Amino acid sequence: MSEDNIDIEIEIELIVDQVKNGDKEAFRLLVYKYQRKIHLYCYHMLGNRQEAEDAVQEIFLKCYQKISKYASSTAFSGWLYKLAYYHCINLLKKRKVRYKILNLYRVQCEQSQGMLDYSPSIHELLSLLSPEDRNLLVLRVSEEKSFEEISRIMNRTPAALRKRFERIRKKLKLIQMEEYPKWNKNSI
Repeated sequence: MSEDNIDIEIEIELIVDQVKNGDKEAFRLLVYKYQRKIHLYCYHMLGNRQEAEDAVQEIFLKCYQKISKYASSTAFSGWLYKLAYYHCINLLKKRKVRYKILNLYRVQCEQSQGMLDYSPSIHELLSLLSPEDRNLLVLRVSEEKSFEEISRIMNRTPAALRKRFERIRKKLKLIQMEEYPKWNKNSI
């Protein structure tokens, strides 16, 4: 970790201590620093901009309510991403039943009208992954977290995460080649 990163972590810890002591203005600083990153993370996890915006508000509310339980032995950003991860997982579980119904309807429509030719979005590919695999991919690629940082968020060893990450990439390449042959085969 560079000196700049250490200084930033120390500064964040001081702000967190102020929030723990009831300083609402200090909490605004935390929100300002992390809101955009958490929004992008939630957007990648949930695949929907509006849901991501709602999730960010709920996550920061949870953060404020639970900040007294935060232990400075871990990085605040890791703790916040862990809150975001579990919140997104809960949202995905809640909408899983709804998606099954919608997918059944979509399949019936496609069968009656013929398949539409479309290019998949990255969110369609992400939706094919388990929430945990999606979390790893988003943290590593979009958030540019190291495997060490991700290990603290996901409670896995860095080596296990590296291996899992490679399996995810291979899986996505295989899906891409089989399901979407029109896509550039080198895009993943």
